[in-house]
Amino acid sequence: MTRQPTTSPTKSGMQSPSTSRSELRSRSRRRVVGTIAACACHSALWLNGCSQEPDRPWKGSLFPKFALPTLDGVVHDIDQYLGLPLLINFWATWCPPCRKEMGDLNALYGKLGPKGLELLAISVDTDRNLVREYLLHERLSFTVLIDDAQQWSATALQLPGFPTTYLVGGDGVIREAWVGPRAWTDPALQSAIASSVGLKY
Repeated sequence: MTRQPTTSPTKSGMQSPSTSRSELRSRSRRRVVGTIAACACHSALWLNGCSQEPDRPWKGSLFPKFALPTLDGVVHDIDQYLGLPLLINFWATWCPPCRKEMGDLNALYGKLGPKGLELLAISVDTDRNLVREYLLHERLSFTVLIDDAQQWSATALQLPGFPTTYLVGGDGVIREAWVGPRAWTDPALQSAIASSVGLKY
């Protein structure tokens, strides 16, 4: 049974010290419970995806503007691709999964390139000579751009790992994003990519 708390007035009209201490303890308990609840709520949000940096461009956001060169010094910027669907792959020669999927990306481009998909592979190597040497042995039909040591992507994209690939619509909005290699020659994946950016497969 809950009893109604009693108070003993003092000369000053305030509650007695014993009652004040009781109320303080009660308030302290409520604060602790509130803090625990808030932490639990925050943890639940974190586990459900809030660990991703809020300012990292991801699915549904605009892909950030860039102006990056090829090995020959020809600068490409995203504005010249407006209206065209883009697959943008970030890779490096020191990344084995990146090198391994290049052949599959080339095959994907051979399939969807004629239908309107543009493919850009952006190297984050620190030594352009390594990229040049790699491309001498791996004949790629799509454009390779250079982001020396992630001077642009480290701040603009905060890439979580390599390879990372973005599918961008003609309106500049990110349709899909993948971290890690993918089976780019898989017809189901190719069909999904085409469908996401309005291409016929």
